[in-house]
Amino acid sequence: MKITDLQLEQYGIYHNASWQPSQTALNVVMGENESGKTTMLRFIRDMLFGYGRGKWQGRRGSMGFIRADGNSYRVYRNEKEKWFEDENHVKHAEELPAIWWHGLNRYMYEQIFAMGLEDLQGTAFLADDTVRSRFFMLQGGDQLSDVKKQIQDSKAGLLAGSSQGKRKINQLLSDLNEINRNLDELSNQEKEFSDLQKKQDELKKQTAILADKLEKDKDEDRQLEKRLGAWDYYRKAAEVKRQMELSEQVTMFPSNGKEQWNKLMNRMKVLHDQKTVLQEKLDEYSPVKKEDIIPWASMAGELDKLYVDLGQWRQTEKDAEALEQEKESWRIHFINLGYKLSLWDQPLNLDDACVNVDWEEGRRLSRSLGVRVNELHFWKRREPEVETLNEDPEENEDVRTEEEWQKVETMAADLERLLHHEADIHVELERLNGEEEKRLTPWLMFSILFILGAAGGFGSFYMATAGYAAIYAGLASLALGVFFYVLHDRAVHKKGKTVAVLEKELDEVIRQKQNISTYFPGKIPETTEDLQAFHNLMQERRADFYKNQAQKQAASWKMETIRKQEQEHRKWVEEGKTLTEKKEQAEKDWNSWLKRNKLPITGSENLSALQEQWQKIYSEEGRGKILDVRLEQIDAKLDAFSRRAASIISSTGLNCPVNPDSIAFIYEETHKKSLEWEALQEKNRQHEAYEKEMAKLDDSWTSCKREMDALLNLVNAKNAEEFAAKVNAHEHRDQINREWERIRQDLRMFAGGEEEFKALWKSLETGQYEDWMNSHKNLSKAIEEESIRLGELQKSQGAVENEIFRLAGDNSITDTLQRKERIEAEIRENLKDWLTLTFAEEILDQAQTLYESGKQPQIVRQANEFLQEMTRGKYSLLLSDGGKSIVIEDRMHRQRDAKIWSSGTGDQVYLSIRLAMALSFGNQLEPLPIVLDDIFVRFDEERQRETLRFLMDLGRTQQIFLFTCHERTMHIAEEVGYEKGTGAFIRLHSGQIEQAGY
Repeated sequence: MKITDLQLEQYGIYHNASWQPSQTALNVVMGENESGKTTMLRFIRDMLFGYGRGKWQGRRGSMGFIRADGNSYRVYRNEKEKWFEDENHVKHAEELPAIWWHGLNRYMYEQIFAMGLEDLQGTAFLADDTVRSRFFMLQGGDQLSDVKKQIQDSKAGLLAGSSQGKRKINQLLSDLNEINRNLDELSNQEKEFSDLQKKQDELKKQTAILADKLEKDKDEDRQLEKRLGAWDYYRKAAEVKRQMELSEQVTMFPSNGKEQWNKLMNRMKVLHDQKTVLQEKLDEYSPVKKEDIIPWASMAGELDKLYVDLGQWRQTEKDAEALEQEKESWRIHFINLGYKLSLWDQPLNLDDACVNVDWEEGRRLSRSLGVRVNELHFWKRREPEVETLNEDPEENEDVRTEEEWQKVETMAADLERLLHHEADIHVELERLNGEEEKRLTPWLMFSILFILGAAGGFGSFYMATAGYAAIYAGLASLALGVFFYVLHDRAVHKKGKTVAVLEKELDEVIRQKQNISTYFPGKIPETTEDLQAFHNLMQERRADFYKNQAQKQAASWKMETIRKQEQEHRKWVEEGKTLTEKKEQAEKDWNSWLKRNKLPITGSENLSALQEQWQKIYSEEGRGKILDVRLEQIDAKLDAFSRRAASIISSTGLNCPVNPDSIAFIYEETHKKSLEWEALQEKNRQHEAYEKEMAKLDDSWTSCKREMDALLNLVNAKNAEEFAAKVNAHEHRDQINREWERIRQDLRMFAGGEEEFKALWKSLETGQYEDWMNSHKNLSKAIEEESIRLGELQKSQGAVENEIFRLAGDNSITDTLQRKERIEAEIRENLKDWLTLTFAEEILDQAQTLYESGKQPQIVRQANEFLQEMTRGKYSLLLSDGGKSIVIEDRMHRQRDAKIWSSGTGDQVYLSIRLAMALSFGNQLEPLPIVLDDIFVRFDEERQRETLRFLMDLGRTQQIFLFTCHERTMHIAEEVGYEKGTGAFIRLHSGQIEQAGY
């Protein structure tokens, strides 16, 4: 959405004012105090979201806008009346956020899209679930946030974290504690009653576990029995299915297919016999080609032509020899010409041809060299003077930077914490060492009694004085004896285990102290008594550090003056380097011009003499080129004769020199071999007739092979054996299908249902018959043993319950226990509800995290890009913990926490995050105008320019309003707008809107 125009009919100090903001450029609005800037800001928000409660009196206006789909609308707000119209002037009474912006309210808009100075120092808004659900999740995220709030309220109504809480579960727990105290005050029967209850609970637990395991084993055994029973059916079905698949591969087969196959086989046998007889005739004689008798037969015509030209060839050789002698005389004269020229004074090189020389360029380079020499002379007289610094600030060898000092402070705090922890461990060890070792406990007595009881039960069984009940009682007593002995062993060794844990912690503390001492600059305290002296020492080192920092700052100021002098001297040096380079370049250009034109190295004053002598060389070189042209023409004729002769000699394969005599010899030899070839031509014609007849037989064989392949393809067979098997299966296809359906129906009836049949069939396909049989045997044995054990536990449970009922004759104990059971049941129900709410809350948290994870990384990446553009790549953004923790990283990959940022840097960081979130909303639902109100207050001029450059670029696609009350900011914006060629500039004066320009 982009605002096209604003009509302020009656709004604050504005009366019948209008403004058409730019849609493709940054809108910069400058207004001093009382000029109507804040009123304009409020008008834009009121047009979007409506007037606030009780703030509609005397306010009228409208706003035109265009949506991303290109449709235009206008919203009207006339005091209490409100509506908007589309392009066809159809009125709609709904509010804009409700139908287009997924319920975005004014508060959310002001949190993200409308930003002032106070909004750019902190990220508390990112921790708000309302903001996060709207911008990180979108479309349904706000509903998740509302449901989470309802669940948290319901949990708070059930249970409070404080022991003094008055919530429902807290009250029930308090009542349960009261009942437990009452039970403690009852008769001595309670101890026995409590033990029986514990035993009853343990037996119920064991019984339930064993019954559950027995039921699972039975279910698994039934499944195995079903698989084993269905195995024979499956094996038959598998065989039938294989035959079906074989028959299904036969898509179409003619009724006379077998007869066609037999005819093809007989026909191919006859063709094979005929080909064998004809091949014997072909093998008796091998035809001879004309090239075998006369290898150079293809060159016969060329040979006749060259034989005619032999006289011309011999005369051309004589002319070439005479011209070579004339060329040699010129070479001697040209080489000696160099000695006659003073600037060359050396023999001329025949390989270095003269080039066309640009003498005007030579005269220009000569003049340029003189100018550069004069410039270098005057530069040497202007050398500036540079003073020297006599003293350097002292350096702290241990700690040089603020970051190193912060590490020292952190190590000091860790040392203090470790010393206190070490002292606590020593105190606890002394306390444990003073305790008396436990050797005898009540658990040992119980263990001995139950073991003796077990021995008595076993003895009664073996002496035949009691039945199986004695052996069962003995086993139970033995188990209880072992259980009580384990409790005794834990009580005896509890002190030793605690001491071992404390000693391990002490070793870890000592190791950490040693690690810190390795890096700490100075002696570390050994005990807590040394901490006071250590604190004093750290205070002195802190004062020394900051004193040293101040001294370095003072030295830095003193060096500034020298730096400026050195800067001027460097400029002078750089100027000298430039002039020297220009002089050297002029010399280089002069010498390069001489070398490029193949002229001798000499001074620029010899330019005229050089041009005159070069002209003599150029004339003599022209005469040599004429001789070369004549030689090239004669050589071309000789080469043509030689190529023709070489081609003929090469085709003959004879080792002859390339000359006229060789061509005459080859011509005579060709005439003799032509007579021999005429005698062999008749035999070749007979052999050619045999080959044509063999080709006809091959065509017939190929035709038969194609017909045979067509029959094989009809049944998808690879060979004759597979063809026979598939044809046979195709003929009995209906019988195989009926057998397949019958077996599958039997298996379906055996399984009991369609779903059970599919599961059974899938398991049968694995073919693990032996494994199933072994598992069935093992499960049958386990089920029998578990049934016996379950019966024993149920007997024991019945005996314990009878004893509990006997002891429950006291009504007070019974009533108290019943009340306790009711309260415990109620606690379990409420805890179940609380845990359900907790589980639901956790699921919603994970759902919210998944929603956020899809959007947050994109927002963080875009915010990082914005920050890098605003700071020219100086800083990068790192955002974590749902936006609650933000750090920046400079070019050296050093991270800086928000606590040490400058105010201007912080404003840039939070502005980049806000803009990234606003653009993310626009990409998902609807782009909305962004309003920035005096955000440059804490920016210096350079930072304002960089941020304005970024906003100018962003304003080309996203509509942005930048309001300011500072004339300097407006001036900078106009300069940046002129530089970028974009921007719309507006000035407000007491309710008047005026267009400005750069």
